[in-house]
Amino acid sequence: MRQSLFIILATTLIKADIHNESRKKRKLQRAERVKYLYFNAHLMRDIGLQPDGFFVGEKFPASLKAKRTVRHLRHFYAIKIKT
Repeated sequence: MRQSLFIILATTLIKADIHNESRKKRKLQRAERVKYLYFNAHLMRDIGLQPDGFFVGEKFPASLKAKRTVRHLRHFYAIKIKT
């Protein structure tokens, strides 16, 4: 089954909005670096640090967030009671 044009447009606009919000957030926040790096790469990733010592910003890419948002909106629209 093919997606409708409106769903494709909604996904594209949501991706652009998420990208714009993350760009604004990165601009406002300065990257902080952890000074004491005596851990291995797996432990650092588990506690939310990149191997170079900076904090991990986003766990999911914008495209995955957009797909989940569209899926949520589609589900919400499908269960809406039509009165």
